[in-house]
Amino acid sequence: MIVHVAEAAAALQAHDDILILTHRRPDGDTAGCAGALCRGLRQIGKRAYILENPEITRRYAPMITDCYPPDDFNPRYIVSTDIAEEKLFPDTAEQYKGRVDLVIDHHGSNEGFGAKNLIRADAGACAEVLYDVLTALGCRLTREIAECIYVGVSTDTGCFKFSNTTAHTHAVAAACLTAGIDGGEINRALFETKSRPRFEMERIVFDTMEFHEDGAIAVAVLWRKDIDRVGADMDDLDSIASLTRQIEGVQIGITMTEKADGTVRVSVRTTKEMDASAICKRVGGGGHVRAAGASFTCGMDEAKAEMLRVAKEQFHAAD
Repeated sequence: MIVHVAEAAAALQAHDDILILTHRRPDGDTAGCAGALCRGLRQIGKRAYILENPEITRRYAPMITDCYPPDDFNPRYIVSTDIAEEKLFPDTAEQYKGRVDLVIDHHGSNEGFGAKNLIRADAGACAEVLYDVLTALGCRLTREIAECIYVGVSTDTGCFKFSNTTAHTHAVAAACLTAGIDGGEINRALFETKSRPRFEMERIVFDTMEFHEDGAIAVAVLWRKDIDRVGADMDDLDSIASLTRQIEGVQIGITMTEKADGTVRVSVRTTKEMDASAICKRVGGGGHVRAAGASFTCGMDEAKAEMLRVAKEQFHAAD
């Protein structure tokens, strides 16, 4: 069932013992949404916790780790935040597949796997939708909640540079600034400060990037041996896929990361001429129009060949 903000808020108001789920390889939006929702629900007297996510990085951990449930917590209402489909559940959430009561999301590819589904594809970040839900619940926008919301909005819009940024995006950010957050410091930490391993990985990306179709398609491959050699972790690799799109003339940027088990994670970033979600759907993935992803269980060479084939077909189909 598709619901609107008021209906989602009413559902949350009517239930207690709420467990909030985040997605695999959590980014700032899913972590920020979960952190804000949990704190907002507690503010109005609800028992709410966030399911432990073993893949959370040090950058986003403070927003959710303080909200992990005690061992004896028995959830009675399950909410997912910024999760487009159940296959994106972390391993800890396997038991909740088919049991989600309320989906809060902004991915247009979300077909609605919850009993109730609040999906706003027009929102630049799920955190925008979550802000509206908290407002409908009558929650006070504390500085702590505002920081969570701002991180979600800022990261999913590329610090307000991506084309998914709207007037509502800025309105939500403005509300967070009014609540007393230090937006400049948050953005500096998220977008300007780099660890040495991150710097080394960016150098590898630019040194090894390949170009196809007269520079319209760029492919970056991150081999596990290089990741391990420089000591990079998931936090260091966060948002690295955006580098391919920074090069003039690139319309389809593909970043392929070899995982420890030899499988491959793919991130696709596109300009307005191309649809990243359409490309990734053809290989079993999905996401947004400008940012999408997929996974391969095969090795890097086979995965790369398939991604290039699909990307080239999509590129020529758009001519």
